Amino acid sequence: MTTGRTMRRTKKADAVATLVDELYDQRERAWAAALVTTQTFLDTLADSVLEDEDRDRLNADTARIKDRERAVDKIMRRVANGQMSRPTTPEEVAESLHDLLGVKVLCKTPRDLTAFTEKLEQACASPKCSVRLAHPPTDYVGNPKDSGYRAYHAVLLVKVATHEGDLPVKVEVQVKTRLQDAWGELTHEDMYKPGKALKPNEFHQEVARRMAELLDNVDTMADLLAAELDRQTAPESDTGPELDEVTVFARITSTGRRYALAIAPDGRQGLIPARSVRAALGSNTRINVARHLHVGDTVDVRIEETDTALYFHPVSLG
Repeated sequence: MTTGRTMRRTKKADAVATLVDELYDQRERAWAAALVTTQTFLDTLADSVLEDEDRDRLNADTARIKDRERAVDKIMRRVANGQMSRPTTPEEVAESLHDLLGVKVLCKTPRDLTAFTEKLEQACASPKCSVRLAHPPTDYVGNPKDSGYRAYHAVLLVKVATHEGDLPVKVEVQVKTRLQDAWGELTHEDMYKPGKALKPNEFHQEVARRMAELLDNVDTMADLLAAELDRQTAPESDTGPELDEVTVFARITSTGRRYALAIAPDGRQGLIPARSVRAALGSNTRINVARHLHVGDTVDVRIEETDTALYFHPVSLG
């Protein structure tokens, strides 16, 4: 049997749904443009952070407009919890939710995340930048949620040109490492959010927190490995390496922007850093190794063996 109270709640939800539909019908095209602008902005920041390094370390490909039903559910939940008054206009709906539009930036390591978020805040504070911060970002990396959730959240104000003038649009940007993002999938985080189907019990909360801590430790180790790789692929000293006199051929097994990996006839695997490729090409400018060395290529190299790595230095490249 449907009670009067249930009917009143249904009518209220229907009224909010009508406002949400009006808002989406009015602004969805502008929102799509705002997401494109935001992703372009984030991509240019990533380019400036990484320069000639592996660009895949930062990825801003995931963007979305919140589903209408989810927007209605969130508003009704916040109204029920006393967090906001029930909106009466489409504009009040837009003002009440900062995450109607979202872009996710995935980073390989915490070091990349820190460099990117620092660049983001610096750019948004510049008077030359048209993208601004709607309010100070929230750092759930340095201050994780009780659940173990870690990410950096920033709400950007992006201007979109419309026939009625520039429209300021809020876009929530979440910056996470790949492991921090995987944590949400592994713990089924969406199922346990307020108002969702499942309610977290003590077992779920404890396991989720422990998983977050373990993955955070792995992130730290990944940072250490990345720093060591940076050191080993850095430009050599002025004295130059001591190379074997014998030239051998090596087959390229993988390649990237900053280095390639190759295998010699005796089975030894070596690193071909960008500096060695530049030297073989007779170039002093930045290069993308993958444009000059391809998987399956064979090149004549001289071998340098150090305490920490085995390097293959190409003799020449056409």
